[in-house]
Amino acid sequence: MDVQITPALAEALRRRGVECFLPVNARLPRDTVLEPPCSLKWMALHHSLYLGAFSYAVSGYFFGARLGRYVSIGEAVQVGRGAHRTAWLSTSPAFYHVPELFAVGDEFPGAEAYHAFRPRLPQGARPTMFKPVTIGNDVWVGHGAFIRPGVTVGDGAIIGAHAVVTHDVPPYAVVTGNPAVVRRYRFAPELVARLLAAQWWRFAPWQLAGIDVTDPAASIEAIERLGREGEGYLPGKLLPATML
Repeated sequence: MDVQITPALAEALRRRGVECFLPVNARLPRDTVLEPPCSLKWMALHHSLYLGAFSYAVSGYFFGARLGRYVSIGEAVQVGRGAHRTAWLSTSPAFYHVPELFAVGDEFPGAEAYHAFRPRLPQGARPTMFKPVTIGNDVWVGHGAFIRPGVTVGDGAIIGAHAVVTHDVPPYAVVTGNPAVVRRYRFAPELVARLLAAQWWRFAPWQLAGIDVTDPAASIEAIERLGREGEGYLPGKLLPATML
């Protein structure tokens, strides 16, 4: 069962490092794991969520989303919408949704049969397949983007506004369009490889003090040294289902 947002839960989350703009009575998936500090803004959340430290999403729909650290997601983004079976007789959930497709009354033709009907599928048939969406660290997703179930977005990638992402996105790629394609990479291949190896996102912003974030190429040696010698930020994990 999902976790219902109450004023008490929202305040408890805030105290422990999670900004929460979800309205009272909104629901969090029971399988929600949060790394503080992070932000739950005006998102619709279903199935499960992992939200890394320093990450947020403004609004949209998120189904089975795994978000790394330093992820920035804009408005009206759609992540992991469920897919319909295309090889069956019909793509409609009327043939597999139980108990009823719509919550309606009985003053329409066929109402009695509608309410009595329960779809039956052959043994082993699965109407939908859960495929989580994995979004790496330091990813920026623009307004109105759509990310298909099962897609993995690599660390450092940028997804342009209104892009339709149907395939995995390489690290540090910039993708736009419908379907989204790689337009360029943020940095040269050598720098990308060094940044991925250093995994700077393991650290909090205050641990990166002294590193010139405006010039990664000039600061890569300091980033690499921190990655080798420094201890990453350990925020712990919050499970809202245990905070009731």
